[in-house]
Amino acid sequence: MTLDEILTGVMDVIPLPKAYLRLRELIADPDSSLVDITQVISNDPGLTSRILRIVNSAYFALATKVDTIGRAVQVLGLNQVHDLALATAAVGSLARIPCQGLDIHDYWRRSIYAAVVSKIVARRMGLRTGERLFVAGLLHGIGELVLAFKEPVLFQELKAAAIRRQVPLCVVQHEHLGFDYAAISGELLRQWQLPDELVMPVRHHTLGFSTIPPVWLDDVAVLQVASVISRAALWSSEQDEPVPGFEPVAMQVTKLDEQAVEQVMTDSDELVIEAMSLLLPDLKSGKKRAVPA
Repeated sequence: MTLDEILTGVMDVIPLPKAYLRLRELIADPDSSLVDITQVISNDPGLTSRILRIVNSAYFALATKVDTIGRAVQVLGLNQVHDLALATAAVGSLARIPCQGLDIHDYWRRSIYAAVVSKIVARRMGLRTGERLFVAGLLHGIGELVLAFKEPVLFQELKAAAIRRQVPLCVVQHEHLGFDYAAISGELLRQWQLPDELVMPVRHHTLGFSTIPPVWLDDVAVLQVASVISRAALWSSEQDEPVPGFEPVAMQVTKLDEQAVEQVMTDSDELVIEAMSLLLPDLKSGKKRAVPA
């Protein structure tokens, strides 16, 4: 089974919303204005309400209330508003995908945890890509969703093998398929025509660091540790998917040690609950915790 076969027909099931696609076109068009951009968002009541709910949440902790998209662009900047629009658009599409063999609650808890950790670690490193890495963390595991949707029996067989052998699921997937969930995720983001700033960290976060172009090293390192921390935070027993180890290079780049990892997890807990209530209000958060090796 090839990567193309896995993704055949998926774009028909989970297209990005037209409002987001139009927003992306306008942002890329040098002749468009902020008025044009804010109008596109404002014309979609659902997208508008979700963005304003997030902007006015404890997640951003702004001093004054933001009551219009135009004001949100002024306060946060166009790039951050774009990333918020992308996050809410992607979650809205992905939440509709029918899945067997995958606990969708655990999937979204883990994805949002990785998103929050990515932003926190990026901030600790002084990176300016925190919101973009939040989106990368949110979308890093969509390959699991796609594989469980397209091949539910195979997905369960590989997960069972990972648990039985106590080997990370991405390793087992790569052994059997020649690629893993990260490759599926990265290819779907590419087909969505999302920027390399999202595609590259998602595609490479489960691979060794020797093949990663230096320009992407920081972002891939952030996403690698975030994916591990998110799995550790929601791990509860030997019947769960084994938690991968941290890549030594990622730990060096992010300057994290065991104490810092614990602090990141503590800092993430409340923000995860907040982010889940904003992005997926119908899901309830539950916490389990293990410290990764």
